[in-house]
Amino acid sequence: MTSNRSRTAQRGAASFVALGCVGFIASAPAMAQDQEPTRLQGVTVTDTAVEDSYTVEEVSSPKYTAPLVDTPRTVNIITEDVLKDTASFSLQDAFRNVPGITLGAGEGGTASADIPFIRGVDATGDVFVDGVRDVGSQTREVFALESVEVAKGPNMDFGGRGAAAGAINLVTKAARAGNFGSVSATGGTSDLVRIVGDINREVNDQVAVRLVGMYHDSKTPGRDHVHDDRWGINPSVSWGLNSPVSLTLDYYHLEGDKIPDYGLPLTGSFGTERHPADVDPDNFYGLLSRDFQKTNVDAFTAKFEADLSDSVTLSNITRYSDTTNRYIVTNPDDSRGNVADGYVWRNTKSRGSHQYGIVSNTNLSAIFNTGSIQHSLATGFEFNDTDSRNANYSVDTGSSDCATAGLGDYNCTDLYNPDPTDPWAGEVSRNTSPSKAGATEYSLYAFDTITIVPAFMLNGGVRWTSFKASGSGSGRGGPYDVSNKSDFWSWQGGAVFKPTENTSLYFSYADSKTPPGTSVGEGSDNIGSNNALYEPQSTENWEVGAKAELFERALLLSAAAFRVNRSNIQQRDPTGDVTEIFDSARLEGFEVSATGTAGPVSMMIGYTYVDSELRDESVNSGNYLPQTAKHNFAGTIDWQVTPQFSIGGGANGVSKRYADAGNLVSADGYVRFDAHAEYEINDTFGVRVNVNNITDKRYIVKLRNPHFAVPAAGRQAIVTLTARY
Repeated sequence: MTSNRSRTAQRGAASFVALGCVGFIASAPAMAQDQEPTRLQGVTVTDTAVEDSYTVEEVSSPKYTAPLVDTPRTVNIITEDVLKDTASFSLQDAFRNVPGITLGAGEGGTASADIPFIRGVDATGDVFVDGVRDVGSQTREVFALESVEVAKGPNMDFGGRGAAAGAINLVTKAARAGNFGSVSATGGTSDLVRIVGDINREVNDQVAVRLVGMYHDSKTPGRDHVHDDRWGINPSVSWGLNSPVSLTLDYYHLEGDKIPDYGLPLTGSFGTERHPADVDPDNFYGLLSRDFQKTNVDAFTAKFEADLSDSVTLSNITRYSDTTNRYIVTNPDDSRGNVADGYVWRNTKSRGSHQYGIVSNTNLSAIFNTGSIQHSLATGFEFNDTDSRNANYSVDTGSSDCATAGLGDYNCTDLYNPDPTDPWAGEVSRNTSPSKAGATEYSLYAFDTITIVPAFMLNGGVRWTSFKASGSGSGRGGPYDVSNKSDFWSWQGGAVFKPTENTSLYFSYADSKTPPGTSVGEGSDNIGSNNALYEPQSTENWEVGAKAELFERALLLSAAAFRVNRSNIQQRDPTGDVTEIFDSARLEGFEVSATGTAGPVSMMIGYTYVDSELRDESVNSGNYLPQTAKHNFAGTIDWQVTPQFSIGGGANGVSKRYADAGNLVSADGYVRFDAHAEYEINDTFGVRVNVNNITDKRYIVKLRNPHFAVPAAGRQAIVTLTARY
């Protein structure tokens, strides 16, 4: 284990490097301003973005009251072009483009679901759609997205309870002015078939309709017998295209049928160092006759906006969603010591959940002056109410002692040569007494960007939240019926100094509170008899940074150094029986990035360094925080060689990380490489070729203590033909 003294020195070096990057970014635009502006080839500059590139100048939510360059926090935005160039078909694919995100693995409601960790903090329950919280454990698609916005650091002011890691906001496609459409057909190795259609039509000068649809079927490259079949549709209609009052209605449906994958067993036993078993990474230990996962998402959204004047806008978004998630998944070995004897016990995890909820946010945005001081204000009210029911499955998995029970009933299998087609004949029944969880939240907030003089701004926000969670059912300790109510304030503040119009230096602070039951039965913080009376977890973030826009504001350079303090940390122990409490943890590091377009080159490149440390009186004091990689790099570049032809590639690297507070369960670091090329045949047709994971690097992408490790997908070649009209 690294000594505390050497780790202190590492933090000092990290801060020095970060401040050096800040200084470089602050000075670069001053030199660039003496040069003549360069006309960008092949792109068109609009008010907020550069079309057909990676550039975004503003966050979509009205709660952000300043452009990105003047926003005192780190925000990464994955545009639709990045999603296409990298052949990202799911949200987990999209996360490869953002430094500082690692993927976790979970049980309960989160089997195969999106479990991102941002700077070492679980963000499972901090996913939003068009600025309001998304409910239910899901493996989210990207077919209906314009972009993915990742704001790092505590962001409770934006999203309400939780948001300790930040906030992941999915910006959806909606009907708008113009007549356009496209259809893309994708095929690839591992039996990949994917079709996406997008049609937008103006009915008249006030009304437009849009329909986006998707079908996807594929096996997972390098994972025997694992497949994913899904389809989705997203119609929308907008009224008031050219008027001060507008209304957009949309419906989203996503349906999935897949074989879930818990990957490979871990070696060793509790209390010892444990690693993924040294077996063929293609090995699948599940049973095709038993394992399944069926998911369904239905969501209805209404967006209303009224320009009360040239400087005042009132808006409301209300979303009702209904999700179901049913599965039985094989959990290999379950730490019973069978691996040492060459066996794997096919234990199971299961779920049969139904979650539904409504969320509504009303916001008033205004720009006004008080004397010589300008204000950009956003204030509003938010309400959400969510309920969850889970009736899981009882599965006959036989004896966990494979050496004694043998392989005859197929509840155990060979470690090195598992057969998923084994004729398992055990019994499965649905539990008739579901567990229940619910949560209700009310919030009031206000944000303001105050421009004292053009070169100096203050940015601040405050939010009051009232949150109540409840849960009932039968746990390992017997029946329970509990609730928890918390009322709390959160706030954020920052100062921005602008040496030039297109540069900024900033300092910011933000905090958040995460009470028990935040994920409403669908995550690691489920409320139960063991944690109902706990105080909310607390997270604070300090950040200092610099940003600069170059090439006519098409390229954004960013650098930031940060410190995150967490207290009253709660997580399940390896047995799941109790919730462990850690006094505190500290994360320190820096991030540098370049996003946008420079002449013919578009890029999204970033590197994050995070040094984490648990701080309490237990034997784990001084250890690294679980699911936190010290080094994380993500980069994608696209070079427009000619008006018709472009070529590019990317890399994603993550260093060693641990799955437990004891730092005994670990996975090695990795670097993977991707490539793509695109050719525009004419104004209507284009073809794109992707090769993801070029070297067929076999690495662990998800790690779960104490059970399993999930290998990443292997190499895959993909060809997409697109028709536009």
